[in-house]
Amino acid sequence: MKRSQARVSLPKDLYFHPTFGEAEVEAVSEVIRSGRTTQFSSSKIEEFEKAFAEYVGAKEAVAVNSGTAALHTLLAACGVGPGDEVIVPAFTFIGTVGPVLQQGARPVFADIDPASFCMTAADAAKKITPRTKAIMPVDIFGHPADLDPLRELAKKHDIYFLEDGCQAHGSEYKGMKVGGLADATCYSFQESKSLATAEGGMITTNDPKLAALCREVRHQGETEWGQIDRLGYNYRMTALQAALGIVQLGKLDQAIQQRRKIAGIYEKALGDLKGLALPKEKPYAKSIFHVYSMLLPNELSPKRDAIVQALRRELVPAGIYYPNPLYTSPLFKDDPGPFNCPTTEDVTSRIFGLQTYQSMPLDIAEKIGIITRDILAQYL
Repeated sequence: MKRSQARVSLPKDLYFHPTFGEAEVEAVSEVIRSGRTTQFSSSKIEEFEKAFAEYVGAKEAVAVNSGTAALHTLLAACGVGPGDEVIVPAFTFIGTVGPVLQQGARPVFADIDPASFCMTAADAAKKITPRTKAIMPVDIFGHPADLDPLRELAKKHDIYFLEDGCQAHGSEYKGMKVGGLADATCYSFQESKSLATAEGGMITTNDPKLAALCREVRHQGETEWGQIDRLGYNYRMTALQAALGIVQLGKLDQAIQQRRKIAGIYEKALGDLKGLALPKEKPYAKSIFHVYSMLLPNELSPKRDAIVQALRRELVPAGIYYPNPLYTSPLFKDDPGPFNCPTTEDVTSRIFGLQTYQSMPLDIAEKIGIITRDILAQYL
């Protein structure tokens, strides 16, 4: 198939979305008809929590209204506050780090592995100080961080080991789903995710006491009616979101399978382009390929943005995930550093990615692969 033929068949309003069907419509309609829309009147939230905990292999799950709320709730429950430091990857979305700042703590940025794009235990170890309260790796693009060395590092220093799994629903580490392998793991159910409730989030843990603290924080810090033991927030999930989540959870394995098929199509289309580094799974990992991010060769770093724009002109759903080390954002202008994250700085200068939404038909993925290959071949 020639590039022009592939382009003609791509819709001009190309847009991918959650795989909602009649089952989701009926589930939400049932909640609306019942009039029971919150965790105070509906059992849907608890039902979703129990099902999700079982799916990831955790004892407890606490539903909230976004992935960012999940991270903030967890940090608050762990007692992170002013004067504390939390080690986070320099390569991540602001949603990982904003909650650290909300708690008045300082994010300390660690460097990443150049292949998985995840925080390394080796660099995290260099960043630990007496003020370190937690290590919080991110399973970026659905590829798990190397959790065992990070867990041992946290144990050695008697600090919390928290996992940002917001892009990693169903990802596996050494044959086990992430979600019960850290002190706690956080998820997002925003519409771009493999499991979507429009917005929403979840905290999973094997620690009942930590789960109870998260539930307090989620609901205004209240332990019983009129008794407020701590500062909390209104981070409660609605029954409408939970109803969506219950149905979506039943489709999650299918969604992951579709994303992995799309990743395989991209790999087949682009695999022999010289100098292009495609995403690879580490031996310990099963990725869900939330995004198919790849690295251009060093000499094309100055042309990265132009290449992405060329792809977009051909209707390819390409983007830069993420364009800069997070610490270069104006938000952190008063942080003196030093940051010392050379791999992150290299990766962010060369990375770009393709969407892998589970709603993407495989024939469209094939055409995206053809167009992407054709354009990249002009540069490589």
